Amino acid sequence: MFLVLALIAAEPATAASPDPNEMICRSVGTIGSRLARQRRCATRAEWEENRRNERRSTEDAQIGQTNPQGLTPGDRGAAAGRYVAPPARGNVPH
Repeated sequence: MFLVLALIAAEPATAASPDPNEMICRSVGTIGSRLARQRRCATRAEWEENRRNERRSTEDAQIGQTNPQGLTPGDRGAAAGRYVAPPARGNVPH
């Protein structure tokens, strides 16, 4: 009996995947206005692709803000307003 229950629980639920070609219409807000809205229609696959692109753009922007290109750690600290001491001159091994 336990074996039968274990086998039933182990079977993955086969849910019908949504049709990627199904047309979906959404109301999209316009930036800068609370009232202006546009109705956009696209396939489920296009909406998913758009969502992935927007997410990638957001992540790239966030990474660029936290780790600017071309700056050393000392330069980043100085840009953030932190004092970075210059290297000591007398104690440098030759």
